[in-house]
Amino acid sequence: MKKTVIVVLSAFVGVGLMAAQAFAFNCPKLIKAADESIAKAESAAAKITADREKGRATAMIELAKQWSKEAAADHKEAVDKKSAEPHYRAEAKAKAAKALADMVK
Repeated sequence: MKKTVIVVLSAFVGVGLMAAQAFAFNCPKLIKAADESIAKAESAAAKITADREKGRATAMIELAKQWSKEAAADHKEAVDKKSAEPHYRAEAKAKAAKALADMVK
């Protein structure tokens, strides 16, 4: 009887830990990935010689930087308020910043 109770409680604890990870937000990872892509885009933009293409790349990088900063601010707000909605905004902005930075070649 005691073994059964221990096994059942262990199963509940394991499921609870897995569920907690499933609901965890990925803002910091996404923001870090966006910042890494922005850094790569900046080095790629430095190699561009055509003025028009360089201007386009610079504008995209600046917008990606802005979104990355906004994502970090939204994540901080979410942590302070313990609210999920700013986390969603932060994730969306970080993904958009990464995608935009990845377009610079």
